[in-house]
Amino acid sequence: MAVAKKEKKLYRLKDPKTQYAEGSFSLVGDQEKELPANPSKELLARIRSGFIVEVK
Repeated sequence: MAVAKKEKKLYRLKDPKTQYAEGSFSLVGDQEKELPANPSKELLARIRSGFIVEVK
């Protein structure tokens, strides 16, 4: 029986003219990345505010 792969979510900046960096995680321009295993409160706040959005 095949095991379904867990689809990994990618995130990007809402405005590619901006940038975000914190510790070892950074986003610049049109870059798309997975979140770190334990995202910081600040990073989660940026997602909630819409500064960083999930790639659909």
